[in-house]
Amino acid sequence: MGSDFGTESVVDEIQKAVRADGKFQGAVSAQNLEKKDPVKVVIIGGGACGMAVATKIRRQSDFEITVISRDSHTAYSHCGIPFVLSREIESFEKLIVKPTDFFKRNRIDVRLNECVSSIDLDLKVVRTGEGTYPFDKLVIATGSLPFIPLTGSTNVLPYGVFTLRTLDDGVLFEKALETVERVCIIGAGTIGIECSAALSKRGIKTSLISRSKNLLSRQLDPDISEIIKEHLESLGIEVIFGELAVYPENFWKEKTLYVGDSQLSADLVLLASGVRPEISLALEAGIEIGKAGGIIVNEMLQVKAGEEFLPYVYAGGECVEVIDLITGEAKLSQLGTTARHMADIIGNNLTGKRTPLGPLTNPWVAVAGELQFGGVGITSKEAESHGIKINTGFSRGRTRASYYPGRKDLYIKLLFKDDILVGAQLAGGEGIKERIDALSLAIRKKATIRDLLDLETCYAPPVSMLVDPLRPAVKTAIRNIKEKEGKQIETQ
Repeated sequence: MGSDFGTESVVDEIQKAVRADGKFQGAVSAQNLEKKDPVKVVIIGGGACGMAVATKIRRQSDFEITVISRDSHTAYSHCGIPFVLSREIESFEKLIVKPTDFFKRNRIDVRLNECVSSIDLDLKVVRTGEGTYPFDKLVIATGSLPFIPLTGSTNVLPYGVFTLRTLDDGVLFEKALETVERVCIIGAGTIGIECSAALSKRGIKTSLISRSKNLLSRQLDPDISEIIKEHLESLGIEVIFGELAVYPENFWKEKTLYVGDSQLSADLVLLASGVRPEISLALEAGIEIGKAGGIIVNEMLQVKAGEEFLPYVYAGGECVEVIDLITGEAKLSQLGTTARHMADIIGNNLTGKRTPLGPLTNPWVAVAGELQFGGVGITSKEAESHGIKINTGFSRGRTRASYYPGRKDLYIKLLFKDDILVGAQLAGGEGIKERIDALSLAIRKKATIRDLLDLETCYAPPVSMLVDPLRPAVKTAIRNIKEKEGKQIETQ
């Protein structure tokens, strides 16, 4: 019997074993009289997924929870960093959602600035330079690391070249911006685009360099990408396509970037050339990695080692592969919303509430200056690579009635496969997020062209046109189908 198991508890157990008539109804089990050790949960990674798992299982259990993170901060919004750089948010401290005291009060042991060196699945221990952590359940939420194209002989970034993966990165970059006039950003994903708009707002001359021929080439079709390019150029940002940028090892002295056959002067360089899943610990532990480059998990988000999925090891967030709803294939979903959703799934499964994760549509949205843009489902390029024949519809409308002040342009592109919606891309001055959310649901419900044509929409001059721009996009798709396949669909 445990030394901390009080006399009162023993009496309670005996009383439960006696019926109201005073007769003994069964032996008091030794298990009931002995206090069980709490289940030990170790979480590797203190990002969006890891910390959300910790708080979720604390609400649902009395587990002993330890979070190990190489970061010096936790529970902060990485997506907010560009808006601190633009000074729309006054400080990086504002991005910290929950202070460390919150976790102490909730009995979550958060170990910051501590790197995990290995995972031993057989002994069920995690090792760091500080010690060894035994676990009953393990969660791998290691996220991603910046993709850094190596152009020199060392693995160390030259002075004046920055990445923007952590809050500390943001603080360092912000400090460096105080004395510069020109910045080059390598990489035209959402972070690169948002940061270019942020620096432009501060009056810093900014060049955005994309190795692809379009901005966001994996997420948007060229026609929607062109709208974003035009907006960035209207902000005074130089956009360079189809060129590989190389920085010298002595960049701080030269202050020159080599872009194709040209040279570009710059005081600082920001590498925003994408991220890669942080899978090294999982790989060394014998956990299976998939074709998309992330950790393989089942619908319960349990990892695979050998031929089996382990019931006591889970993984979630950017380091994990998910199933695409349209193609049925594995892919990476490097979205904070996906990480948060996975955290709920893992938290439920850890505490016995069986919850599966199904295929995803991956809706996303971003903001650069006064322009909002985003998408959901597949792009034309993805469709082509998977042999999917699509029909598209495009429209340009306004976000408010034509006579109402402050109206903004709105562009909508819809993609259909066999008359079923499989993708959507939008750009405009306002109202983008809400439309993408609705179209995400439409894709999940396999909405048809007819469904969207019959869709009833609401109207008020300050928030919409009388005929929502979605409708002409659907009608354009119908006309395109008629031209390509000769189908007769009544357009009313």
